[in-house]
Amino acid sequence: MAAPAHNTTGRFYRHALVFTAASLTASAVNYLYYPVMARLMGVVSYGELQLVTSFILQLTTIYLTLNIINVNIVANHEETAGRELMSALQKTIFWLVVLLCAVLAVASGAIEGFFHFSSVWPFLLIIPILLIDTASIFWTGYLQGHHEFGTLSLYTITVAGGKLLISVALVALGLGVSGGVLGIAAGLALGLLLVRLASRKALPALLPTLALPAAADWLVVREHLVYVIEVLIGLVSMGVLLSVDVLVVKHSFPPEFAGHYAGIATVARIIFFATAPLVMVMLPLVKLNDRAASEAAFRRALGLSALVCAAGLVLFSVAARPIIGLLMGPSFTSFAHWLPLISIIVVLFTFTNLMVNYLLALRSHWSIAVSLTSLAAGIGLISWHHATIPQIVASASTGLFIGQLVFWLSRFVTRPQPAQSQPGPR
Repeated sequence: MAAPAHNTTGRFYRHALVFTAASLTASAVNYLYYPVMARLMGVVSYGELQLVTSFILQLTTIYLTLNIINVNIVANHEETAGRELMSALQKTIFWLVVLLCAVLAVASGAIEGFFHFSSVWPFLLIIPILLIDTASIFWTGYLQGHHEFGTLSLYTITVAGGKLLISVALVALGLGVSGGVLGIAAGLALGLLLVRLASRKALPALLPTLALPAAADWLVVREHLVYVIEVLIGLVSMGVLLSVDVLVVKHSFPPEFAGHYAGIATVARIIFFATAPLVMVMLPLVKLNDRAASEAAFRRALGLSALVCAAGLVLFSVAARPIIGLLMGPSFTSFAHWLPLISIIVVLFTFTNLMVNYLLALRSHWSIAVSLTSLAAGIGLISWHHATIPQIVASASTGLFIGQLVFWLSRFVTRPQPAQSQPGPR
């Protein structure tokens, strides 16, 4: 017998309320990690930590790829086909992560030298983060599919809180940047253990999921390979663009200058993280067979993002110094005047990221044009023109703006043509 509609509706709102509150709490604690580390480590070490976390963000784009494909499949495909594709993708992505770990282990020495680090360990410690996160993605996806939002909420808060507390303890013990990175891995492991103990359902065994893909799995993935590659390219491009200014500064400037820049950039990115949930809300509303509803969802997300960006830009312009002092500490306040400038990059990135995600949800090949144009123009300009902070802002902003022009061109080119009227009888 079917459950009454009001019970189903009530459960939905309870789950939504619990998980939203947990997500907001976890987001706040996750962000708190950065100012706390800045105060504990000092400017130079914090600059190194910020760069390592940027690497982690870019490498874990693979998991965002899995998420956006999952949302698109649920919104536009029947359940059986979607389940087969997700199982095949999980196996494929796990072995892609293993390959990334091997490359990272080999290249870590060269990366250390390129970015002027004092130790190779912060890069090597990214490897356990990637492997633990892979297992976490499988289990949390299972919990989400079975509506275990209570356990999922505990997981998000445990990971955020564990990462912060363990990192503080390890840094206090003198492990420096390595302690901050190891704390992230420990927080993920703690969350994984909690999921295993707290889940009311028997979680799927990890070993079969992490097995080498069979021939049937490759066939399923191959059918959707173009879309998988497009999502991966689009999201990796956005991940690089979010951090390209910090990477260039860390390579090209003295460590203390780079540390100050990383600290101010951390605050500027609040604007992006405040608008990120709007993208997640938009994605399930984009329907391949309903262009009008998809367009309405995009316009709402764009309008709300513009309001948040405008408010953030005004706030960071009129109160830069007290905000930097409150979040990052007094050692960063001398450079607070950078905050409005760096915020311009973040605002433009927020809009470009929204546009790329919208095109990916529509399965439009224009997503590649927008993401790669933004990436090529941004990296090219900022590599050539980065002697001062205004030059860095101008270069990165121009690259993002060029990508947005490509997006609006795509809308003009793909605009539905009005039906031509047929001549009537004479």
